Amino acid sequence: MGVLSVCEEAPSKVFGVSLSHLRKTGQMRQGLPLAFTHLVGFLEKHGLSTRGLFRVGGTVLRQYELRKCFDRGGFPKMSIEDVHSSAYVLKHFLRTLPGGLIPEPFRIELLEVFRMFRLSKRHKAVKKILDTIPEENYNILCFLTFFLSRVAAESHANRMTTTNLSIEFGPILFHVPQGPTKLEEEEMCISFTEYMLDNLRHLLPNMYPQASATNMAEGDSVSEAGGDFTPEKCVQQVLLTETSSKPPKIGQLGRLRRRFLHFWQNIGSRNDRHKVEESEQPSGQREQTRRGCRAQTPHPERWSCDSPIGRDFSLGMAEVMELGLLSNTSRYTL
Repeated sequence: MGVLSVCEEAPSKVFGVSLSHLRKTGQMRQGLPLAFTHLVGFLEKHGLSTRGLFRVGGTVLRQYELRKCFDRGGFPKMSIEDVHSSAYVLKHFLRTLPGGLIPEPFRIELLEVFRMFRLSKRHKAVKKILDTIPEENYNILCFLTFFLSRVAAESHANRMTTTNLSIEFGPILFHVPQGPTKLEEEEMCISFTEYMLDNLRHLLPNMYPQASATNMAEGDSVSEAGGDFTPEKCVQQVLLTETSSKPPKIGQLGRLRRRFLHFWQNIGSRNDRHKVEESEQPSGQREQTRRGCRAQTPHPERWSCDSPIGRDFSLGMAEVMELGLLSNTSRYTL
């Protein structure tokens, strides 16, 4: 597991410097740091199903080698064995950004809105604040959070739900200063990060190119033997416009999906039982039963809010109204 010869070039410093410095030194493309997109692209290709992604740190020596190569202006060779080390380096890049990815004034505003507003009004207020953060910070935040939503979508394999990802990234996105309320504020940052990941489509445009890592891998494959991995093609495909992708499988949309699924399953099971009972009746009695059913109101008790079916339907529709999905539910897989 070596590094490319380009790592022997003069140091250009990637970690612990401002985004404006990266831009001036030519280490950004389309508003995103090259090292950042390189690491995300590698993890997209090889790390989504890795158990404990972002929790297991890899080896200290390999972390140092990767950071040293990036700081010298190069792009390291990475193999499948480098998933945990590269995930750590990605977190280190975000952790060492001066002022944090979400700067202090915006952190205070966001947490204040998060504390005070109900969910129905919170989305709009949070989005308004996020839209005002510096452009380069905003680009990285959008790219990162939609990548993390894809990690959470594979939580059945990697065990990294939005809750677990928030524990890892909440204190990294916000730099909480030392003080008597530091722990309390970090807990609030974790809760806000989970809220943001669960409600991405209401808060941020999707700047994450789903096909980029796949396309890049076709031209610059990463093999288990440690093939070269270059981010240039990935960066060229990053268009800072909203693209379509499936929403996270968890959070409010997940609960909504489960409620409607349970509703239709109950309807189906009751219909099946009705068909079985009807098939056991004599033909004359069966026809009489059908006529009687047509003349009556069709089982109003099924739709009562006191019944299991009615409760699932009512709760599901309440969430539809709250999330503002009623006019455009076709965008989501329920």
